[in-house]
Amino acid sequence: MKKVLIIEDDVNLGVPLMGVLEMQGFEVMHLIDGDNILHDFSQFAPDIVILDVMLNAKLDGFEIGNLIRSKYIAPILFTTSRDGNEDFEKGFSISNTDYVRKPYRLAEVLVRLNGLLSRLEESTNMDISYRLGNFNFFPDEQSLKYEYEKIHLNNYETAVLTLLCTHIGKFISRQVIIESVWNEKNTKIKEGSLNNTLTILRKYLNKEQRIVLESKIGLGVKLSIK
Repeated sequence: MKKVLIIEDDVNLGVPLMGVLEMQGFEVMHLIDGDNILHDFSQFAPDIVILDVMLNAKLDGFEIGNLIRSKYIAPILFTTSRDGNEDFEKGFSISNTDYVRKPYRLAEVLVRLNGLLSRLEESTNMDISYRLGNFNFFPDEQSLKYEYEKIHLNNYETAVLTLLCTHIGKFISRQVIIESVWNEKNTKIKEGSLNNTLTILRKYLNKEQRIVLESKIGLGVKLSIK
């Protein structure tokens, strides 16, 4: 079941939209603001977000969209009653987005929402990638891209970074990493290899100050974005 996160402060719009989506088989969460978006997103883990641009809250829709995109690749469907070119430029500067104007028809929202989900599935089937701040990580290419620079990763660096990306924000034990990447039960044998790999990854990722790759005794290794 696909999950949809609605961020809409007008309950007269949010509640009916939530009902329609649930009737279509989606699991839905409705928020009236996105002030705690990264926490709410990590807890609900939506496949797509429907996001009002003009929210009566600390953050507007574009600020929330940028926060989401700093850590997640989920598509965003913006809803807005404004009609300025500047808004379109702001919205479409955020990757994997679409727009629907208010007042909208619920049928149009469904069409655009399903279109975004279809494009995401197609791109996922073709090539998995991860957005890490200003980095793009392409496991299939074994590469990190930062602005105009392309960094080639070896097999172990790619495997460790992929594992960390799939559990972003959570500690993974060293034993799990070593068993998964090096297929070695005796973790002591590969501790040095893991440490070397983490050192190299930190050197690459240090270009982006928001990225933190930390290692703690008893907990393991965690990749997170501030």
